[in-house]
Amino acid sequence: MKSARIVRRRGDFPLSGESLTGILRAVLAKGKPLRFRARGLSMSPFIKDGDVVTVAPLEESPPRTGDVVAFLHPATGQAALHRVVRAGSGSYSLKGDNSSETDGALPPERILGLVTRVEREGRRVRLGSRGGAVIAKLSRSGALARAVDAARRAGLRKKRTP
Repeated sequence: MKSARIVRRRGDFPLSGESLTGILRAVLAKGKPLRFRARGLSMSPFIKDGDVVTVAPLEESPPRTGDVVAFLHPATGQAALHRVVRAGSGSYSLKGDNSSETDGALPPERILGLVTRVEREGRRVRLGSRGGAVIAKLSRSGALARAVDAARRAGLRKKRTP
């Protein structure tokens, strides 16, 4: 995740990825949710660069296939947001909706929290957080990334046509 911003009533507070990871872990450990402005394109189109997300602590029930979670990315060790595309056997397979590869099999301790709300321009984005089992299936198969890419190319062609 690129640098994020904690969203406050009086404006955003910019943070580096490392700082956000530390604050997110600390706030979730106290049982409180954290709202911040997400950065990056890996979850597009359901979570876009600049959307405001709320990450809540995991409750008694573990994340389900289709949920979007905050997790410690295996390559960077920093917080990232991706969708659970497969859950079970003591591990989770996560993938960005706009990514071609999964993040591998991750143990439960790498999952930090659950994305419970996504807002874009002050409005709630329903498919951005929970209940995306169909989206997870499309993402797992690669069909979602291909559809997003095709829609993006069609939009570019449409903009070029006078």
